[in-house]
Amino acid sequence: MNYCPRCDIVIRGHKECCPLCEGKVKDVPLDIEVSSNAKTDAFPVIERKVSSVTFIKIITFAFVTLEICGFMTQIAVNKDMAWLNLAMIGLVVAWVDVLVTMYLRNNLLKVVTVEAYVAIVVNIVVDYLTHMHGWSVTWVVPSMLFGLLLGTFTFAYFRQLRPNEYLSYIAFDSIVALCQLIFIRRGSNWFIYPAIICITLYLISMAGIVIFRYKDLVSALQRRFNV
Repeated sequence: MNYCPRCDIVIRGHKECCPLCEGKVKDVPLDIEVSSNAKTDAFPVIERKVSSVTFIKIITFAFVTLEICGFMTQIAVNKDMAWLNLAMIGLVVAWVDVLVTMYLRNNLLKVVTVEAYVAIVVNIVVDYLTHMHGWSVTWVVPSMLFGLLLGTFTFAYFRQLRPNEYLSYIAFDSIVALCQLIFIRRGSNWFIYPAIICITLYLISMAGIVIFRYKDLVSALQRRFNV
């Protein structure tokens, strides 16, 4: 430990000069008491924190490791295991969710919307891999879109968002809701009423927005596309 008589500070470690005045330092003599006003944390121990980039790299490495283990397990047993394939897809989805959450952590509404879209796509893909029984487009997609519509309005109400801060999300969600007509026309949806109700609610919502909040809608879309 060193002591600077000019600055009256105690410096931890062994330094050749004072970090403040760059003057000569000396050892603290055992028979001389440092004044009670002497400051003792000229070089404080700074807590090391994991940066967001490092955290993402760690998470990515962990997910890649698990994916490699799963792939090599498939080769080792020389058998196509459906549950393992679904688990590997789930790992990819979890990794995407982590990235989305880290990237959009300052915008909760965007995080929820993007993750809902990811979940919708994953459910449809899993349904397709299991020979498209239609459970995803019949029940999951309409339910998630309805929840997204209700959640967006509720979040905007309680957070007191301006219309141009959330109307663009309703507009995009409406387009996604209309895409359910594709599955209805293709015959993939064997029970169409949940999808029909969902589409109806979105169309009514958009009609009300266009009639009563047209300028706010245009402002929201311009803001979204930076026009």
